[in-house]
Amino acid sequence: MTRRNLALLLAGVGAFLLTLIPLTRLYVSAQVLKTPLEQQSMTRSVAESATYLDPATMRPAVGDLVQTRWLFGDVLAGDDDRAVWGESISVSTREDERLDYHERRLAFDRRTGAIINCCGEYLDEDASIKQSGLAFRWPFNAQRRDYTLFDLRLRQPVTAAFDGVERVRGVETYRYVQRTPRRLVPGETPPLPRALVGLPGKGDVGLARHAEIRRTYWVEPVSGQPVKTVDEVKETLVTADGRGRLTALDARFTTTEADVAAALNTASAYSRWILLLGTVAPIAGGVLGAACVVTALGLMRRRSPAAQDEQQVPGDQLADAR
Repeated sequence: MTRRNLALLLAGVGAFLLTLIPLTRLYVSAQVLKTPLEQQSMTRSVAESATYLDPATMRPAVGDLVQTRWLFGDVLAGDDDRAVWGESISVSTREDERLDYHERRLAFDRRTGAIINCCGEYLDEDASIKQSGLAFRWPFNAQRRDYTLFDLRLRQPVTAAFDGVERVRGVETYRYVQRTPRRLVPGETPPLPRALVGLPGKGDVGLARHAEIRRTYWVEPVSGQPVKTVDEVKETLVTADGRGRLTALDARFTTTEADVAAALNTASAYSRWILLLGTVAPIAGGVLGAACVVTALGLMRRRSPAAQDEQQVPGDQLADAR
């Protein structure tokens, strides 16, 4: 290969690598920074020494409760821009006696996590409820600002306020807190005996359910992955006149350590890809591309020794030599 051809080859490789830098960044944004369509996971949160209304005895009880959350993806209903997931949340005793259950299906933007109303969404078998805000995750590269979430228990959007930076198992996370004062919980509440809610007389009385919620999320900001949640909820059953009341639930659910570790591993996988394709590859490609271009220019400027000697010999001497 001649010096000229080698220079042209290096110049072409260098130009290709330099052009690849913005393409790599676009690829990261368009392909890597997406929530997967496929999803099958289960996480647990435990509330120790919680107060709850035992459905077997219809009396207040104290004990450990387990909140189990299942997520499953509908791959065929998703596309390049949206994912469709189902979610179910069950609260039960250690003996698997169920106290509460919620289920929903919705679509969301694969990059921002924002809910999209389409694709047969429902909440607790009610398809008329329009959900909004975030559902399962924060956007990639989450910001230090407030976000709107959709609360299953209250069936309405709520605010999760940015509350600071904190390390979870050595990983920097953003902490967001949902503070919801006492609100009416939608849905029917079965009547209870008057004596149970502190009222005189016999028979049952109608009740409304109210909830106070403080929910804290720890989110790995690069991936938008929530890695830990503490869910503090107090539910109270109240009569219409406010004279009778009963604590139905007073619990503090915390994500198990095993599930925190699993969530951190998921977040770390996203972070590695983002670092590789968003930083390492562009920098390495830029350095190598620039080196190729500089080398090509150097080769083009240099001349072979034979050519230099030929230019230094006068033409008449060449003629005499013949």
